[in-house]
Amino acid sequence: MSSVFNPRDKSRTAQGKTLSSVRKFTSPPRSGEADAGGSQRWQWLTIELLESAAFTTLSANASRAFFRIVIEHVSHAALENGQLVITHPQFVQYGVTGEYVADAIDELAYKGLIKIQRGRAGSGMAHPNRFTLTFVGDFEGAPPTNDWRNCSAAKCKQWAEVDRKRAAEKRGVVGRKKKSPLREAEIPPLRDSEIRKAS
Repeated sequence: MSSVFNPRDKSRTAQGKTLSSVRKFTSPPRSGEADAGGSQRWQWLTIELLESAAFTTLSANASRAFFRIVIEHVSHAALENGQLVITHPQFVQYGVTGEYVADAIDELAYKGLIKIQRGRAGSGMAHPNRFTLTFVGDFEGAPPTNDWRNCSAAKCKQWAEVDRKRAAEKRGVVGRKKKSPLREAEIPPLRDSEIRKAS
């Protein structure tokens, strides 16, 4: 039978530490503590989220992309959720494989961990994607939507087997034009019979 800490109990642990000493090194940093360049900022994640099918079935690239978005959220004092902008090089620098950044983002959106406001190309002005984490409230004060709760194990399996390929095909079609040659080749290639005559 495991013992439970009682805040009023001043008894010591097996290592001779009191509850206050244990809490000191297991609690999140306090806002008054010295913060070396924002390195002590933190973001809570519930056990329900960490044990959900949406989270436990994430690919390695999607997992890294998720935590890169969390870092961006925390670096804005957790006040800009819904307006978070992360560039492709930032994802790659954090460890997401370059050619799988779009796939990782699509997986996170499919499993309900994030929402994306898609950007578009502009003439002289960029319109980047804007990300929203669904497990925390947004910049307008709306509560978390927790869309990840709707992602069952069966839906996660469907992503791996079917929908990932569909998303990749959709990305390959949208916004990409096939390059056509400017003109026909001036010198047609030689036929086999012409090659034999020349030799």
